[in-house]
Amino acid sequence: MQNTSFLEIMRVLNKEELKRFDAFLNSPYFNTRSNVIKLFVVIKKYAPDFRDSSLDKEEIWKKISPGKEYNYGILKNIIYDITKLAERFLETEGLIENEPQRMKNLLIKLGDKHLENIFMNKYNSFEKNYFKSSKFYNEYYSDYIDLKESRFLMQAFDPKLRSKLISTDISEMLIFDFIAKFSVNYNNMYIEKTEYNELPENDLIKMFSEKIFKDAELEEYAVKLSAGDNRNYKVMLVFFKMMKSYFNPHSIGIYFDFKKTLFEYDKYISEAALRSLYASLGSALDNCKDTQKLNKNRELFEIISHLVGKNIFLSENGKVIPTLYLLAVKLSGYLKEMEFLEKLIKEYLPKMDPELHNNFNIYSLAFLHFSRNEFDKALEYTNKISIDTFQMKYFLRNLQFIISYEKDDYDMFQYLSDSHRHFLSKNKSVSESYKESNLKFLNYTNSIFKLKESKDKKEIDFMKNTVLKDSVVNKQWLLEKIDEL
Repeated sequence: MQNTSFLEIMRVLNKEELKRFDAFLNSPYFNTRSNVIKLFVVIKKYAPDFRDSSLDKEEIWKKISPGKEYNYGILKNIIYDITKLAERFLETEGLIENEPQRMKNLLIKLGDKHLENIFMNKYNSFEKNYFKSSKFYNEYYSDYIDLKESRFLMQAFDPKLRSKLISTDISEMLIFDFIAKFSVNYNNMYIEKTEYNELPENDLIKMFSEKIFKDAELEEYAVKLSAGDNRNYKVMLVFFKMMKSYFNPHSIGIYFDFKKTLFEYDKYISEAALRSLYASLGSALDNCKDTQKLNKNRELFEIISHLVGKNIFLSENGKVIPTLYLLAVKLSGYLKEMEFLEKLIKEYLPKMDPELHNNFNIYSLAFLHFSRNEFDKALEYTNKISIDTFQMKYFLRNLQFIISYEKDDYDMFQYLSDSHRHFLSKNKSVSESYKESNLKFLNYTNSIFKLKESKDKKEIDFMKNTVLKDSVVNKQWLLEKIDEL
């Protein structure tokens, strides 16, 4: 029985949730099958791991049906029933946590029963105390639309309950909802393109979104509306500026305009939505090609520091987001921000998924030793990683290239470089922009190795100007090494 879906669910429930599930099973409203209760009485003794030889199906049968011959068919049906109840329990738990959905369900029932007075009291109270006092969250507008539509349906049956411009409110919220969700998903598309080399089959999305987000007149009107008291226009402007930044990669000014707008209006946005927006800010920076006078690593580090300062570095469930942690550690290491890196290791690494903890600890120590210029120790840790994720492998390979230069070990660099060139040529999931940027980095590093010997000032100046104008990974490090020459 240990491999059943039921026990898989039980293993992820905490102590309080298991107590509530016990009460759930014993409620005749949800369950009328006594055999299901008997089964749980036996099984709950093995919490929280639920991995004991006594959980063998025949052993379980002996305890719930003593003296009776083992019947796999009957036990299978009991396990099926308790699994369905466990799933229903999760649904119920989710509904309890989802206040807008509960209110939507209540208003629908009140409307069906024609309880207009109770409906209006509940509607007005919830709109005032929840939506008008709540910060924007990812489903804010769709939840608000559901509430408004329930009111619209109610007034269709009773004209006395008519609300002025309710359809106009719904239409405007549909626009807000579209802009917010489309923008967040556009960032996901950017990641698909840059990290996984996955491209759409046609230009519909590009053409459609450019018509909206590159429209100067619409942007001007959005800015004008945001100057008023309605916070929805301010939130909409944040997403509008985000999309404008994506469509104008050759203007660093537009990126900073998005950043300024986000920092100005983030007080109207929930923590969960802010995490997504700050991730989009990082993607917009990554997409920007106009970075000659900008230290991208320092700018990204500032965004991450902002997340830590606002207490939103962790996910909503208090866990570390692996990709964000990897990036934060890498930036801290390259920028020699040892204090910040030590804070990440001390405060956030313990909140990592236990299965990832060991490898992420090794990864962190590699960058910590690098930040202290302890290159041999850093290199030693880069070779201890046993996990095979693309992002971690990519970050560590780049660190190894940099360490080979810092150690003045050209043979090591050539060996690593040949291996990476082979990886780039064979890996079809790597985007062309990624390949190009990495190959440039290898070529530039190779040239710096040679310039280290020749000390040719003209060549050094030429290379610095070339790197400044180029779009290449680890650009700031390359410029620092050129300056050292």
